[in-house]
Amino acid sequence: MSGTFPISAGFQTLDFQSNTNSRVTVSVSGRTQRIKTGAQYWSFKLKSPPMARDDMMADFAFIVQQDGQVGSFTIVPPTISSTRGTASGTLTNDATVAAGQSSCQTDGATGTLKKGDLIKFSNHDKVYMITEDVTISGTNDAISFYPPLVTGITNSTTITYNDVPLKVYFDRDEQKFETQTDGTFRYEIMMNEEI
Repeated sequence: MSGTFPISAGFQTLDFQSNTNSRVTVSVSGRTQRIKTGAQYWSFKLKSPPMARDDMMADFAFIVQQDGQVGSFTIVPPTISSTRGTASGTLTNDATVAAGQSSCQTDGATGTLKKGDLIKFSNHDKVYMITEDVTISGTNDAISFYPPLVTGITNSTTITYNDVPLKVYFDRDEQKFETQTDGTFRYEIMMNEEI
């Protein structure tokens, strides 16, 4: 199943992390070789606040429809999904950029974006993190990001910097909720970005 996660009552906490696969080999002499062996992806854990049964069951029905790790869906994580800067307007990439590159030139929006802000290009699902503060003036401003592009972008590709959606799947097949002595319900879910 796909869809957008129906957050009924917000989340109490967010644990967010970057995952990079690598292999480290250490020789007898102590020399090390390190190599990246896979794509970077984001993962995060969300904990619900105490919820009324009706609200919790609406969320839980969506969770079980994902069929464990099989389904993927979209979620806008709380707190970190919007820029801490002052950017406003439609931000568009200004030139063709090949996969593997870590920066692009932009047009359209004005204001600031801060390092650590998340962005998403409109032509693919991967989410990126800005690595340097940038002031955008509306024309030909460079944005650096991590990881390098997994898919190339064109000069018509728009860039989302507020309410950035992540396409995710659950990190395990088992999902559960807890009942509290005060009659409220809570749940905790862990998700990985789908690339």
